[in-house]
Amino acid sequence: NANFLLNVGPMPDGTIQKEFIDTLQAVGNWMKQNGESIYGTRGNVIAPQEWGVITRKNKVLYVHLLQPPHQDYVFLPALKEKIITAYLFPEHLSLKIKQQPEGLFIYLDKKSVKLVDTIIQLQVE
Repeated sequence: NANFLLNVGPMPDGTIQKEFIDTLQAVGNWMKQNGESIYGTRGNVIAPQEWGVITRKNKVLYVHLLQPPHQDYVFLPALKEKIITAYLFPEHLSLKIKQQPEGLFIYLDKKSVKLVDTIIQLQVE
């Protein structure tokens, strides 16, 4: 539900500055590994939270933890759909979950939380 604009323009001789090239390469490398959680997805599964956002593609939800949680879990409020599995993406490491009427708790190993964007893949029934 959004576009991402990289405001990078060429210099007068047509070249792109080195620092912009480094940034574009970093974004490209991230997208190679994690693009599945972005391309062809929709947003607004739940309202953006302090920790980040969720994208959806068919029966798969991608939880993007943009801010590391202060506790050993992340809470997804008002998530009513039945969750079958939860994995750290793209490593496919299984995560413990607890689903309750008020939402979903996903329990994290602090060592698995990344600085840039920890992604959790949820399979919906």
